This record gives sequence, C-alpha cells and structure tokens, in this order.
Amino acid sequence: MPNRTTLAVVFALVLGVRAAGATTFVGMSERNLARAADAIVVATVEDLETVATRDGEIATLVTLDVEREVKGDVGRHVTLKQPGGRLGGRTLWIAGSPRFALGERQLLFLTAHPGDGTARTTAFGLGQFVLTAHPGTGVTFAERRLEGLVIGGRPIRRVRLDRLLRTVERAVAADTAVPAPLVTVPSELMDPTLDRAPVAAFTFMDSPSGRWAEADRGETVVYDVAGADPTLGQDASFSAIDGALAAWTNVSGATITLARGGSTPAAPLRCDGLSQLVFGDPFHEMPNPVACSGVLALGGYCTSSDTDVIDGRTFFHIVEGNITFNQGFGGCSFWNVTNLAEVATHEVGHTIGIGHSSEDDNAPPELKDATMYYRAHFDGRGASVHADDIAAVRALYPGPGGGDPTVDDSDGDGFADAEDDCPSIANAAQIDTDGDGVGDLCDPCPLAPGGEGACQPIYVSKVRARVAGSRSRLVWQGSLALPDGVRPGAARVLLVNGTGIVVDTSMRGAITLAGARARRSVHYRSGQALITLRPRRGGSYRVRVSVRGIDLGSGDMPVLSGSLQVGTASFADSLSCSHRRGRRLVCRG
Repeated sequence: MPNRTTLAVVFALVLGVRAAGATTFVGMSERNLARAADAIVVATVEDLETVATRDGEIATLVTLDVEREVKGDVGRHVTLKQPGGRLGGRTLWIAGSPRFALGERQLLFLTAHPGDGTARTTAFGLGQFVLTAHPGTGVTFAERRLEGLVIGGRPIRRVRLDRLLRTVERAVAADTAVPAPLVTVPSELMDPTLDRAPVAAFTFMDSPSGRWAEADRGETVVYDVAGADPTLGQDASFSAIDGALAAWTNVSGATITLARGGSTPAAPLRCDGLSQLVFGDPFHEMPNPVACSGVLALGGYCTSSDTDVIDGRTFFHIVEGNITFNQGFGGCSFWNVTNLAEVATHEVGHTIGIGHSSEDDNAPPELKDATMYYRAHFDGRGASVHADDIAAVRALYPGPGGGDPTVDDSDGDGFADAEDDCPSIANAAQIDTDGDGVGDLCDPCPLAPGGEGACQPIYVSKVRARVAGSRSRLVWQGSLALPDGVRPGAARVLLVNGTGIVVDTSMRGAITLAGARARRSVHYRSGQALITLRPRRGGSYRVRVSVRGIDLGSGDMPVLSGSLQVGTASFADSLSCSHRRGRRLVCRG
C-alpha cells in the first residue's frame, strides 16, 4: 500500500530521464491577459500557508499586501488560493503554476475561480511577473519565470515594469467587460479544523523523478478516456490518442507499453487511482482561452513511495497518469487532428517520466527537433518521436534490441546511424557543406570546417515563405551582434533542409541604397537575394534576407538549417517549420 502520493502536473517540451513538469501555453499577449483578468495588482507576498481542503485537495494560500490596483477592487490585502502544495507526506504538484516567496514583490493578473470565486493567477504562470531592480540603474523590471510548452511565439520573459504597465493600462481602459468579483479571504484561511502548514516558498520545480514499474514486469499501462474533442469528433480524437501511445510503445530497445482503455466518466486532475485522458476540462481546472490563446492542456502523474534505481539514479514508481485538454480551442487555425496527436504525444511523454529535451531557443538542432522540445513544432509530425525522444525512453525503460548503430536508423532517412552524417535528424540528402563529417542539419556551424562553436547565434530567427514552385519567395529575419573588428565584405546565405540545398547565394561587397535611412544600413545584393543589416541600439543588427525565384518544391521541410556569413563572421540557427494556410510556410528558430 503506497504511503505517499505525488501529483506532478505536466505539459511542455523536455528531454532526458529527469521528471517533467509544465503547462502548455498558447501565445497570450499581455493585452489579452489584461482583458481576461478580473483584477491586476502590484503586491508583496506577506504570508504563505498550505492547507488540505475539505474535498481532499491541497492548496497553497498566498496572502498579498497590495500597493497598487491596476484593475478591479481587491482592497489592501487579498489571499490567493493556488492549487498545489506539500502537506506532510502528500503533494499536489501543478507545474506551470506561479512561484511565490515571502517578501517578493510582484505584478499579478488575477481571476475569480468559477467554482468558489477565490482569486487565482490568470492562466497559471502567464499571470505572474516578479519585480526586480536592475543592479546598475535601479530601473524596475518585470520577469516572468515561465516553464511550459509554448505554441507560437515565446511569451515575454523580461520587460521594464513601466512599459508593461502602459500596455496593461491601455488594454484595461479599452475593455468594457465587467470584472467578476473576487473572494479575497478564502474560507480555508479562517477554518481551524483543516490540516495546514506554513511555508517559506511555494515553488514548483522538477517533480520527483518517476517511471512505471509495470514496464519491468511486462505489463501494459492503460489510460481510460473521458469524452472527445468536440470539433474533431471521437474517431479523430481516439486516433490521435492511439497514435501518441503507440509512438512511445513502438520504440525498439525500450520496455514501456501503453494502451487506450475504455470510456469512463471524467474525474478531476488528482491522485485517485485512475489514469485518464480527459477532453473539455469539465471541472474548470484551466481558464477558458481568449482569442485562441491561454492554457491548452495540463497533464501529469502520481507516484508512490516505492522506488527503483536505474543507472545509479533513484525513481519513484508512477502509479497514475492524467492529461486534461482545455475547451474552446476547436475554432483556432492550429487545431487539427495532426497537431492534437503531436500535443498528445508530448503530453504522454511527460506522464511516463520524460522531461523537455531543452528550453533553450539556441539549443542544438537535435534537441529542437525532439517532440519533447519546449516549443510545439506543428510541422505535420503528428504522433511521432524523434531521435532524442527515442534516446530518452530507452534510457528510462532500458530493454534489449536497441542502440545498435549499424542497424538502427533513428531518424528514418534510409541511412543507418553508423553511416549517417546526421543520425538525429532526417537528412536524406546528406548535405555536409564544410566537409567536417557532420551534416548541416546537425552542425552548429555548417560554414566553418571543424569550427564547432565558431558560429554566433541568430536571435528571434524566423523564416516565412510562399510556396509557388519556381516563383516561391522566402524571407528570413532575425537579429545578431557583429563581433568587434568585423567589417562589411563578402556575404553568403545558406539554407539547407533534409532533401538538399534550398538557397546558397554568395554576394561580393556591400552596396549602398538611396535615402538617409538606407545609408545607415548595410546591404548585399545578388540577382536572387538581398541581405539587409540595420543597426539597432546597443550595437546589434536586425538582419533580413529576402530570396525570390527559388523552387521550394512542396515546401515540406520540417527542419531548416540557416547559415549567414558577413565578412569573417559566421552565424547559424536551426529552425522548425510548419505549413500555415496551404501555401504559406513558417519556420521558427
């Protein structure tokens, strides 16, 4: 009989065999966040206390000393009732939630919970900014410590508080909706009969590492399903779930076996002995989306106190896995059965104990390509796991028959790993521009022979293309910092995907265009392409590469390697691509 349970609520993208924990966020602007909130305050954390509620859940009460009300009317003090916390041997873990520490000053977006009216942060961690002063200037910055899967652009992480407040105040002024009243003193705060414990910090970090012991006994882990996506229908929903479970089950050299069970009534996201995949968020555990943005899904697992040791590392036994999908995303442009399958595969990966491959925008290409990367790809991959995901599940659930590089073709491109110049990403063309033995799709610096680490990063890198045969047009934008001493000279742009070279254009000498603004920029032009470097404050440059008259074929290029040379400096980025509205292709670095 287990004597301790842990619920780790998950959803984002991570690798490795460490435990995962996160929420899935869909690009919610601060304007939409302000409109969705019932109150917005600048406040200091005055008290933290974890309590066991009457229905058996665990919540942490966060009492705030309010110094400024930007929206709503909460008074001098308000106590939030945030789901999750640790009390004795029990833990309810909802990663992706905000983090609180005594004495911390914060800007908080608050929403009334539909069940009891208590105040909670809007959209979990999206609704929290911690306020800190710059050590040199003393200027106050708002920092968002967000962990989760991100669909679309990465949410703002750090911004000047005065700038953020101007944006929020304009959104509040333009909003005609009446905010819901907040219960500022939860009943649990004053109830002496409840189990409670003071805490110094309410922090969701990595959940205890977990794995299913069923895999060692040859048993199948079964997830029941409650409902279906109302837009896609039951058949499509079940197909996506079946594909996600099969993607992890079918990895050779791993022992985990997953299957869909029967239909079952929905239950809340808690440790109740039932593994479930729930559609429609029937218990309102997530806020409703606003303009196709917000929280898409939550997922996680419960563990017992029993443990295993794998490769010298201790893991708690997972005894239950849960995933809940939100309602209201059915009409959004990105929502289809293929992308549901990708989301489900990522989420199921968390429920078997796998974390994000990386949460770094400048991660190596093979980590960006993983289905467990922190940003969704939506590149048509659906229910599939890639090389880094395969390595993770083999490490967590080791079994015979895997890991032979002379036989395995981890990326499925027709080349065994031992002879593949890029064994972690499909690279059927085997393009290796600098001849260093590492294919361009895996090479962090494809234009520098043997120069690992020689390339500078391209930040906020994005490619947009219109696929129209030989009349296709492609625009690549980002920002970069030219190293000291680099002078404009020859330039080269190289774009490569798994089927070959997309663009390779060398340009001799910088040119000057007419106009005062143009003369402040550096330009390179060939008959096919134009490169523009526009200086920005702080010494960085905004770079724009425009290429016309190329043949993108069908535009099917899930991963794109982008390289740029300016004078003696080399820059590179790996981008994940997805189709938007038929002929449009969008790739993000």
